Amino acid sequence: MQQTKRANFASKLVGSIRDDAWRGEVMRTILEKGTRPAESKTVPGPRAGEKREPRPGEVCKPSVCFSCHTTCEALVYTDEKTGKILRVEGDLDSPQTNGVLCSKGLASPDLCYNPTRLQKPLRRVGPRGSAEFEEISWDEALDIVAGKMLAYRDKYGPEGVAMLEGTRRGWSRVYSRLANAFGTPTHGAAGWAQCLWPRLIDDNLTYGRGIQYSEGQEFDKADCIVVWGANPPTSWPLRAAQILDARQKGAALIVVDPFLSEMAAKADIWLQVRPGSDTALALSMIHCIIEEKLYDAQFVSEWTSGFEELCEHVKPFTPEWGSSVTGIDPELIVKAARLYASAGAASLFRCLGVDQQHDSVQCCRATTILICITGNIDKPGAHIAPSRRGDVNQNTLDFVKEDLVPLEVQKRRCGYEEFPLLTQELSPVPTMHMPTFWEQVISGDPYPIPCGIIFGSNAKLIYTNSNVVEKALEKFEFLAVCDLFMTPTAKMADIVLPASSWLERNNVISTFQADMTNTIFQQKVEQIADSKDDTDIVMELARRLGVSEHFWEDSEAMYDYILAPTGHTFQEALAKRRLYAPIVYEQYKKTGFKTPSGKIELYSNIAKEKGCEPLPPYTPSFQSPGDTPELAKDFPFIITTGRHENAFRHTENRQNPHLLPLAPKATLDIHPETAKELGIKDGQKVLVESTAGKAYAYARFTLGLRRDVVQGISGWDGEYNINKTVPWGQYAAGVGTVCARGYLCRVTPVGE
Repeated sequence: MQQTKRANFASKLVGSIRDDAWRGEVMRTILEKGTRPAESKTVPGPRAGEKREPRPGEVCKPSVCFSCHTTCEALVYTDEKTGKILRVEGDLDSPQTNGVLCSKGLASPDLCYNPTRLQKPLRRVGPRGSAEFEEISWDEALDIVAGKMLAYRDKYGPEGVAMLEGTRRGWSRVYSRLANAFGTPTHGAAGWAQCLWPRLIDDNLTYGRGIQYSEGQEFDKADCIVVWGANPPTSWPLRAAQILDARQKGAALIVVDPFLSEMAAKADIWLQVRPGSDTALALSMIHCIIEEKLYDAQFVSEWTSGFEELCEHVKPFTPEWGSSVTGIDPELIVKAARLYASAGAASLFRCLGVDQQHDSVQCCRATTILICITGNIDKPGAHIAPSRRGDVNQNTLDFVKEDLVPLEVQKRRCGYEEFPLLTQELSPVPTMHMPTFWEQVISGDPYPIPCGIIFGSNAKLIYTNSNVVEKALEKFEFLAVCDLFMTPTAKMADIVLPASSWLERNNVISTFQADMTNTIFQQKVEQIADSKDDTDIVMELARRLGVSEHFWEDSEAMYDYILAPTGHTFQEALAKRRLYAPIVYEQYKKTGFKTPSGKIELYSNIAKEKGCEPLPPYTPSFQSPGDTPELAKDFPFIITTGRHENAFRHTENRQNPHLLPLAPKATLDIHPETAKELGIKDGQKVLVESTAGKAYAYARFTLGLRRDVVQGISGWDGEYNINKTVPWGQYAAGVGTVCARGYLCRVTPVGE
């Protein structure tokens, strides 16, 4: 009965008739021949004759939607008389998107025209948090901010000024550059230890600094695709389209997820891992591949080091052991390992589900080892490096001017000694450990941090253990916030600076997250009141702080600098739409790897030098029924806060009238049998409590979770902020990640 329910539930998510016979043929062919079957299914695409072009009285302006890191090429249509944005659509001519654009992109004109949009610089006139402000000029606002930063630096040293930021929107690295030019080691972001950084640090440990093979995939040529700890249909729709197109053409699909998500429902093999046990699953798959000699012996021999140590290391991690930890049948673990290793070319896509583990970097290391021992490096359909288009790479220590902060000052960075992978040179941008920072703001020990500057981060909501963060925000003597809307964080500020949306600024976008073969360009389409591009605000502050020699006159001058090696100015490149260069395979045969051995380091000497385990160990969860049974008596459920709704980007877009109805309230996914035992009805308000705090949500029944697991969604304000329940005190070794995927909670119904 239970299996029938699950099958029906999966069929609803699939949205079409399952062709189980053909999917079986896909797996058999890959296991026997290593390649896709000759037969493939029709791949959905634009309707025949479909065009997207201006209507009478409209002007079309190509740009790039930056509602998330995917940065999809888009078409912005404006009124030819007023210049007002009328609509945004996907670009059918884009080689990057093929016309795909998600709900956030389609609804993005609201970023400009929402009546709550910030339009003028503001100064607080009422009590902190009262949201009582008066309008002031840009010159006055920037003079105040720069003056406060200089005054606090003079009194407390540069470490007394905190410069914080949120997700990348094209200005992140130049903001880091400002922090380093100003001289503060007290620089960080909500997401760096929680998102992407564990993967990039893994890449630096395994391949050498700046080589990011594990993050680049070529799905359209892959025979097998593994999606691990991600649900692209809701978090990365463009990748979802690419993956499902490849599946339709005959690629096998394996999904690792505690939840029967939209992507898991499409899988040939769904590995329903217990939250917090992903590393155990990866280790047992590595064991199976080595034991059955399914690894790429030639590649391993010629291009990796540490394989013998790895073989010895994984001997205890049998599929049976893995099953006892993960809750997945050992036969299914073996089946997945064989299918993945048998594929001639395989791509493994991973995201926040591995980043936010209690052992984040080591979990990433284990998945990268799977990639490497199967030889899925720098060949068609496997893991590839982006092509080289010639533009200046902003994601380097040189660009962010890390060397401008003296080493003795860097050592004052919060968490410097305890979390060296995050705070020192192996980090993409060396940054402080944020829980340590927030606790230090409150305590003042070992030094006070009275001044905070926050760009593009709704810190009050987005950080884990939010109750502590709110107390810390209240402790700042001076706080400036730069954002688009009067967020709960902005309400606590002394000065609020109105930033621009992606529709109001230019940008050069050249990352693996955007496109592997194209540098793409965003052009300014609209100007809303007195809002400013964050990059231009940084330039203005640099002048006032006396560090303008490290910057440019304005954002366009910076983009001219970035593009200078290509032979184009920004305006010239914008007219071309994109700069293309093809993928070059097997580059490592000419250059080797930037590791001490010159090879891929399965056994990482760099990690060992930093006091971290050179091979990924299995470490028990900080909290789980099996590992902390006494705690589980009071908090019997495992919670993961991993679900993202397509309508939102973290805390963003909650004010958008087109998107809010898609996900109008905070929900807690829970199995109906579990809910029945607790006396909870579908849609009923519930209380979630943990060792850190409590939050409310509305129960949403699903058969896609284990009965002992519940799933929350972050980004909501007030009593619905699930981040209030995420505990601190124990962190991922070396990097300091807070475990948001697999801690304990209890759930109780709330009376109507």
